[in-house]
Amino acid sequence: MKHINSKDVNIDKNTCVAFGQFDGLHRGHRAVIDKLIEQEGKNLTSVLISFDYQPADLFGVSKVIYTEEEKALVLSNDGPQFMISYPFTSEIADMEPETFIKEILIDSLGAKVVVAGEQCKFGKDCSGNMETLKHFSSVYSYEVICPETVQENGQAITASFVRDAITEGHISEANEFLGHTFKMLGEVVHGKALGRTVGMPTANLQVAENKLMPNNGVYATLSEIDDRMVQGLTNIGLRPSVDDHSYITIETFLLDFSKDIYGKKIVLDIHSYIRGVIKFNNIDEVKKQVDKDIQSIRAYLDAI
Repeated sequence: MKHINSKDVNIDKNTCVAFGQFDGLHRGHRAVIDKLIEQEGKNLTSVLISFDYQPADLFGVSKVIYTEEEKALVLSNDGPQFMISYPFTSEIADMEPETFIKEILIDSLGAKVVVAGEQCKFGKDCSGNMETLKHFSSVYSYEVICPETVQENGQAITASFVRDAITEGHISEANEFLGHTFKMLGEVVHGKALGRTVGMPTANLQVAENKLMPNNGVYATLSEIDDRMVQGLTNIGLRPSVDDHSYITIETFLLDFSKDIYGKKIVLDIHSYIRGVIKFNNIDEVKKQVDKDIQSIRAYLDAI
């Protein structure tokens, strides 16, 4: 898949297109993307328009489940031929639905097929919907395909469901909604190196500022480092046992791993919530708890 970070594209004007924010790329989004890819059999180029909100809180949501770079990562092996991170500004939001269809889908991309979910919204005041797409299909000569809505326990899976599960620490539930393990992409940066002094070195991950953070706690994780998956214990949140800073950190104690990875970009897969953050009286208490956590994490990750 080729990832384009611009609305200025040069793609063969014979395409099948899906559009939306696709935050989280959950199972409902995946149904749309799979149907989009199927259209390649009609000798069409598959294009996913992923709206990159500018500013990020244009619709009151300042944190995203996945950044554009993370979306491209998730789709890298089984995505469409092109993913366009399309700058979604107030100008785009104020477009009349027909203008959006004509100028972006037809004139810019030459869409012959448009794939969209039943609940799609676009254009001024989000007044464009599936009926709008179908209405203008005869005017602009494109086909509309609407995949069946994906549900969980009788309710359509939405990004809001995923977001709530992540922030409440229900990571297993979030992963079920996503259809894959929740990922965090970031760079390993230098911390205080306190863990190294007591035999528990940690990798400190710096992620995008607009990245949605899981509920504070300790998680069983796998880190993808140089094409190797490394088991780890990850603490997300404050560090009450070692300092009183108010900022959130993401620190992973990588098991059976000792390479220097400062400055590397790694992918952290969040598999399971282990426990909440605890304030200990001393480092010995921390080490005893970490030893227990590692046993739980090894058992869980070995099983999967």
